[in-house]
Order: sequence, then structure tokens, then C-alpha cells
Amino acid sequence: MLESTLSWAGRLSPWLIIGALSYAALFIKPTVNPPPLNQPLLETRDAFFDAEVYDQHVWAVGQNGALLESLDGGASWSREEVPGRDNLQGIAVSPEGTVVVIGNRGRLWVKQADGSWKERLALGEDAVAKLLDVTFIDGHFWVVGEIGTLLRADASAREWQQLSIDEDVTLNSIVPGAHDDLWIAAEFGRLLHSVDGGQTWQEQELGSESLRAAHFNGPVGVAVGNRGGFYLSENAGRTWREVPPFTDEHLYDVTFHQGRWITTGDRGALYQSREAVPARGWQRWSPDGLDKSYHSRLLNTDRGVLLIGKQVGLLSADELRLLIKENQ
Repeated sequence: MLESTLSWAGRLSPWLIIGALSYAALFIKPTVNPPPLNQPLLETRDAFFDAEVYDQHVWAVGQNGALLESLDGGASWSREEVPGRDNLQGIAVSPEGTVVVIGNRGRLWVKQADGSWKERLALGEDAVAKLLDVTFIDGHFWVVGEIGTLLRADASAREWQQLSIDEDVTLNSIVPGAHDDLWIAAEFGRLLHSVDGGQTWQEQELGSESLRAAHFNGPVGVAVGNRGGFYLSENAGRTWREVPPFTDEHLYDVTFHQGRWITTGDRGALYQSREAVPARGWQRWSPDGLDKSYHSRLLNTDRGVLLIGKQVGLLSADELRLLIKENQ
């Protein structure tokens, strides 16, 4: 009897083991509690394309969905990644604090009250156009990008309207003019101008190289672009003239701050002029800490001009104070 029982147990034991393993696979979910990973603030691949300031709140956006945020004017930073990990090309904030981020493949996100990001399909699900610049002008968010993409939304950034240019041309940046008008710097040396809130546009062709940015200080306007392209207007943009280039590097942005014009671009290009009409007087500016990488944006703030690129720093007087460092 004992031998028979043991014999049956020996026959059944493999099936009992298989059954137990099958039950565990189906119904028992292992739990793992790994120690938290300390993500570095900066990664070697990081490069930043734009930034925004709202009181003491500062953001910087860049490659692979990276978004760095400071709540104390840049003294300390935290890192997050916008869903999708697409390159983030621009960020803007309304006076009420609504934050909009744009990126590759027509992607656009709006920050919600709970701190999460909600994607808006402003160009539809199959969009391929890279969005290149977003800014808040006269109560509206404006976005420009590839394939003539032009978008507008109200201050809440809930509903987006397509006002796209009917032409396959890349629109690089959009800025306000001297008289409640709008200007777009575009490729092929084109400068677009609207006096009716973006409903219609007049086009001027200033040269053959792409224009990257424009800026107005009263009636004086400056447009910059590839291969040191530099154009000047003294009558709020009615006419423009080419200024002989003072650099061969691509120039990506230009601004006016506290009595001086500043422009920046590729391979550490940084220049300044204290001329009210900056047809001349441009000097190379090489503050300590400036590297030879590109810088794509200049943002005016109360404390100085924010320089954005491979580095993020604050230009004030004759100094550059780096705001984001590897050892933070």
C-alpha cells in the first residue's frame, strides 16, 4: 500500500510543480522596489534651443524632450521630460502664466493646472512640419515652422487656428514690429510682414541666405541670418538695406537691451554694438566662460540677456554668468 501511494505521488509531483508554476505566472505579479535613480541635471547630449522667464520662474527646453525649470531665477534647477521625447524647439508663457511648448513633427503641448502636459493636435495627427518658434504677442500665442506653418491661439492656448502661408517655405521666427504689426524671418532671405493680425502677409526678399531672426527698437529694425547676413531698417520696416557682414558665421538671433544691440550665432559668435542705428561699431564679445558652440536665442530679462544654446547663461554688463552647470 505504501509503495503504491509513493508511486502515484512520484507520478503526480511533476504535474503539481507545473501547475504551481502556471498559477504563479498567471496570478502572482512580482513587485520590485529598486532604489531611486538620481537623474543628472545635465546629460552629455543636452543642447537647448529656447528659454522663457516669468517672474522668478525660468524654463529652458531642448533635445529629446528635455525641459529644465527653475523657481528661483536660475539659482537652482530641476529636470523633467515632456512626453514623446521629441526635440523641443520653443517655449512661451502668457502674462497669466499659461505655458506652451513646441517641437518636432508638429507637436505642441500646454501645461495644465496640475503640472502635467497636454498635447494639442494643432496640425493634426499626421503632421510632419517641425515647429520652430513660439511667442506671445498682443494677447495671442503665435507659432511658426516648416512648410509655411503659422498657428495662432488666444491666451488660454485651448483653440488653435491655422493661418499657414500657402507656400513651402520655412518660417524661422515671429516678432512684433514697431506699430502693432508682425514680422516673420524666413528662409531664402525672405521677410514677411502683416498689419492685420496675420490674416494677410506682404513679402520682401532681402537676399538669398535664410533669415533667422528680427528685432525692432522703435523704428530701427535689424534682421540677421546665415553667413553673417545683416539687414537694417530705419523706418519701421518700410525699407531695408544690407549691411556688410562683420562675421562669416550664421547669426541666429538679435536683440536690443539697455543701450546696446547684441547678436549671436554659430561657433561662439557673439557681437555687440552701442550704436543706436547699428550699421557699424560691431565688436566681438568674448566674456569669460563663453564656449565655441552655437547659441540660438537671446531673451531680454530684467537682470540681463539670457543666452541660450549649448550653454544657458545671463549676459550683464561685460560678464556671462552660467546658470546651468554640470555640477548642480
